[in-house]
Amino acid sequence: MQNITIVFNKAMKMSDLIDSDYRLLLLLNRLNISLGFGEKNVDTVCRENGFDTDCFIFLANYQSNKSITKIQESFRSLPLAPFLQYLKSSHSYFLERRLPNIRRKLELVFEGDNDLLNMVLDFFDNYTNEVLEHMQYEDDTVFPYVYSLIDKNSDKHYSINIFEERHNDIEGKMNDLKQILMKYVPGTTDQMLMVNILTELYMSEEELEAHTFIEDSLVIPRVKEIEEERKKNK
Repeated sequence: MQNITIVFNKAMKMSDLIDSDYRLLLLLNRLNISLGFGEKNVDTVCRENGFDTDCFIFLANYQSNKSITKIQESFRSLPLAPFLQYLKSSHSYFLERRLPNIRRKLELVFEGDNDLLNMVLDFFDNYTNEVLEHMQYEDDTVFPYVYSLIDKNSDKHYSINIFEERHNDIEGKMNDLKQILMKYVPGTTDQMLMVNILTELYMSEEELEAHTFIEDSLVIPRVKEIEEERKKNK
């Protein structure tokens, strides 16, 4: 992992921000911000693409270097809706791109060894189904509920506590697969492709940990506060 020391701000050029940490290309992709922004600064690019600049800077700083001091306090001053947009787009990225791409590479690396291929793919497909169920529940139930709270039209039959109770760890099995591939796959397999797969698994694990932190440590406590405010105002 890169050791990023720069703290990003809205006045810097978007190209300089990406050059400081290439991993932020994925953040742009998830927010549907296209390349080709020339010499424009971060604020201009965000405004042109309809995403809150302060929320973007928060995400960029957190993902690159966890540099935000008093992170919960910083988060409280930001609008919640852009983070729901980010989380939802992250779901689409994992389900439609990242996980299918890893699966295709697994098929290639174990081509010709059906027993090992079937074992690894069975494990991976079970994991993918767990991630799909986890993320679909958030997209279909949790996020619409939070939007209804923001719009002051909350559903009385739901509470963020329900989500918190059933919110399961989706990074653990990713680590299990990583360990299996590192320790037990024969050295006769395509080593370069295997390294590529493992690199992608490490990146995915790191991204999912950040994703879970934003949900569990930032969004859920904020939603609980909104719920309490709604109760007091009734």
